[in-house]
Amino acid sequence: MNFLRPRRMIAVWLTVLISTGAAVAEELSIPGSGNPEYVLTQLATAFNQQQSQHTVMVPPSTGTAGALRAIEEGTASLARVGRLLKDSERNQGIAYFALGRDAVVLVAGAGVTVRNMTSAQVVDVFSGKLTDWRELGGNPGPIRAIGRETTDASRQAITRLIKPFESMAYGESVKIVHLDPELITLLDRFPTSLGILNQSALGACKTKVVHLALDGVEPTPENLEKELYPVWLEMGLIYQPNALTPAGKAFLAFVRSPAGERVLREYGILPAILETD
Repeated sequence: MNFLRPRRMIAVWLTVLISTGAAVAEELSIPGSGNPEYVLTQLATAFNQQQSQHTVMVPPSTGTAGALRAIEEGTASLARVGRLLKDSERNQGIAYFALGRDAVVLVAGAGVTVRNMTSAQVVDVFSGKLTDWRELGGNPGPIRAIGRETTDASRQAITRLIKPFESMAYGESVKIVHLDPELITLLDRFPTSLGILNQSALGACKTKVVHLALDGVEPTPENLEKELYPVWLEMGLIYQPNALTPAGKAFLAFVRSPAGERVLREYGILPAILETD
């Protein structure tokens, strides 16, 4: 996996994949993680508009655990995950198709005037030591912090940088949610809220949320590509190689195409491009 521009022969690879599809139309549902849900919905829309043979659908999140279960049980031929596969999962014959790298950001409600937080301040907020935005230099207002369980991909990503998150007990006022849509609903509902989520998923917000810098570094695509912004997750699709349908092959080819890459980059994702040398 290489986060670079497409190399030679990718066009040939795409043509071969697409041309091997069967003539039968197929409806392809891609269940799983909430992290890539929004951008996959945009990819599916673009794919469906580009061709008329197959239809791709992205149902509501069942989590990475739901994606793995669907592939293992054979109820889906392609599913979505918000992290790399573990060795134990790969050993079961599950294949991983990288979508790309997505910044995990501190995101606040529309009423927040703070634009930067330090790692220490993040810990103090989620542990309950800081409870008002004025303590961070912003306009007064309660910090409605939204926490995630330890298995959440976004929390695991920020834990790699901020080690106390691994065993930290949330403050009493922190609201814990289990799915990304729940976090997005709270961000939209409460203007002084604060959460942690991958950047592309925030496209589903209905209000103008605020992306905060972390330790003075903005979560821009440029900083992500230069590895200046330190927190991200890698999203992908999973499947059993012998169970991937023609629609699945065609969709994976589309994701690797220039059109698919444009969609990924539009939502701040650094696409993963296969080596072809």
